[in-house]
Amino acid sequence: MNKPPPGIARFDSAAAMAQALASLLHGRRFSSPSQSALLDRFMPAINALPKRQREWAYILGGMSEGIDPRRAKNLDVERIAQWIADLYPRVPRRCAFVGASNGAMIHLAAALRAPWLPQTFLCPVRAPFSDPDDAQRAFDTGRRIVDALLAADARIAVHHMHDPNQDRLMLHGMRYFRLKHRRLPPAFRGFLLANLERGGTLYVVNCTRDWAVTRTSERSVFQFGAPGGATEDAYLHGGERVRAFLAQYRSARTRWEPPAPDARCPEAEWGFDPALRDDLAELAGPMQWRIVEIRFQDPEALSFATAAVYLRWYEENVIETRRLLVGSFMLIDPLTTLELHAIPFWLLFGVEPSADALQRFLESASAFEYIDMTLFSHGTQSIGLAPIPRWQALLAHAVREGRFAGVDTERFPRDFATFERYGHALARLKPRLGPPSPLEPAHFEALLAECGAPFGVQCETPARPVSAAM
Repeated sequence: MNKPPPGIARFDSAAAMAQALASLLHGRRFSSPSQSALLDRFMPAINALPKRQREWAYILGGMSEGIDPRRAKNLDVERIAQWIADLYPRVPRRCAFVGASNGAMIHLAAALRAPWLPQTFLCPVRAPFSDPDDAQRAFDTGRRIVDALLAADARIAVHHMHDPNQDRLMLHGMRYFRLKHRRLPPAFRGFLLANLERGGTLYVVNCTRDWAVTRTSERSVFQFGAPGGATEDAYLHGGERVRAFLAQYRSARTRWEPPAPDARCPEAEWGFDPALRDDLAELAGPMQWRIVEIRFQDPEALSFATAAVYLRWYEENVIETRRLLVGSFMLIDPLTTLELHAIPFWLLFGVEPSADALQRFLESASAFEYIDMTLFSHGTQSIGLAPIPRWQALLAHAVREGRFAGVDTERFPRDFATFERYGHALARLKPRLGPPSPLEPAHFEALLAECGAPFGVQCETPARPVSAAM
């Protein structure tokens, strides 16, 4: 696949997940989020470095993805959208997905052999030698970049996200700006018009997860913190876990002091901005497309529903389900999942709430003979990080064998070579039985409506499009 244009990060959920799904639609495995053979070749050497040098290699690698602040006003949002659309093969489709990023959703789209166009993408901007704990300075220096991004394209909303807990290493060298399409870019409109059949179905992925924010304009907000191991209250008000975390990193602070929030908005990475609905409805009308909304509040709620849909789908096709494949953030491979006839269960991050979700699933599902697990490394001993023994205990639920896929347990959460290793580990899994025939949209909707209800996942046709301010 082609290298992405400046202004979208390869290490982001949207870019990685779109590439994973596109690989499946091209009949290929997804084994490298970087999509760079050269970078992957250096990963084992980076992993062998002492801890501090490993961290700096990660920081510098992230900085290389960022754009210069002076280029923000010239960000080419349309070129980024075109790059995403061009990932997918141009063939007629009965359905397509648009909206929020979600790893479980990628597996649903894979079951339907449907493409997905993300509403949100990450635009990293270089900010070398930054203090990740200085929230006010991040806010102040980010304002001019926000203004430049807003001027670059009137159809986007800008969410300046600052998470010194989980993104700590990257924030030493960059600022995170998540951009949300409030109107479909022409590349997305063109792709849908050319590939989604008349009378087809457009699935809108609506994650309603929100977060406390400080509004900076009609189309921009500052979000401090993000879903994961720490609570929203801990980010905003501190506490013992925050004090201990900052002390661990030898910070003179005992808590963070972000600007006071004054609103709640769709969460920067995972939330759906409903402003896009009207544009979708306008495009769908002349083509007689059905719009079906998949709505849920917690990103991992869709993981439970997706696993249940796969179980029912396999049962109906007389497929024996012996393997559970646990994905972590961007470390997923839809084609391998289907070829192994595995049940997918996607986790947000390697944190305690995600471990709790997996435990609830394992305790409620029939036992699996095999469990294989990827584990995303974000480089920080963050608040709420689940330690390796917790994950090993979950793998022990397997009847025959539970194992990590490409994880160096000694180096986690600084196991950066896992981005290169996990694909090779998944490729070795056998037997490869071939993907089942795709799910039919009507049957998929019936399954998701039934299987999703216990987990707060709704699948329904909206009565009418509803406009909503950011």
